[in-house]
Amino acid sequence: MRSCRRSVCFLLLMDSKLPPRVGRAWRPFRRVVHCWSPVYQFGWYPNRLGVISCGELLHESVEKITEELSSQGVTHVRRITIRRDGQLLNTKHLILTFDSAKLPEHIKAGYMRLSVRPYIPNPLRCFKCQRFGHSKTSCRGTLTCARCAEVGHESNDCTRTEKCVNCKGEHTSFSRNCFAWKQEKEIITTKIKKKISYQEARKLVKSQTPTPGNTYVSVAKKSISAPSADSNKDISTVSISEPSDSTIRAPPPITNLPISASP
Repeated sequence: MRSCRRSVCFLLLMDSKLPPRVGRAWRPFRRVVHCWSPVYQFGWYPNRLGVISCGELLHESVEKITEELSSQGVTHVRRITIRRDGQLLNTKHLILTFDSAKLPEHIKAGYMRLSVRPYIPNPLRCFKCQRFGHSKTSCRGTLTCARCAEVGHESNDCTRTEKCVNCKGEHTSFSRNCFAWKQEKEIITTKIKKKISYQEARKLVKSQTPTPGNTYVSVAKKSISAPSADSNKDISTVSISEPSDSTIRAPPPITNLPISASP
């Protein structure tokens, strides 16, 4: 249950028969949520979120879009926003929630036929310990600075040298250039596209991704340029003795021997 509470997707187990210990752990959720929710296998959640991009729907409200697309299995619409100069701006990208486990390839919005692609969220990073996979509300770790990776203070007024908590690199823990962030993103992408569990996706990505500073090219270069044990000797300590006159022998003279005639 510990891993379930830290999961990004909450599995609402209201209508299932659970063991006593598990039932007590989920009792707060049963009191909060009063609607039926399907039960899914632990570690896997069907991909019901899809993304469409349409400039013609930029100025339409999400409520109207939801109403128009409800006949195609859309139950919720959320618009992706970006922050620029301290303001939230709407984009043409919409996240659709479908009532079926399989995403449609296309949907129709008026006269337009829009392609639906899987929604791949960014890695969830805790604002308390800066680790991936859980939020601040469920964190049991120690308060860690997102700028210098030191414990005990936040990053608001920190002026120390930048250091990442996850990959130990010389950047902040919220940097998109972080190797750990990119790897976590790849794990989520693999999980959604292949429809496998997070553990299976993580194992697959880990087996195909070299660790930072130990890429395939660097390993090949090290194996080629690595000197042997004999070549590490100091050439100044190796003495070359010249052979003495007694050890030098002249090659035997070549004589023209008569060739005997055959009988």
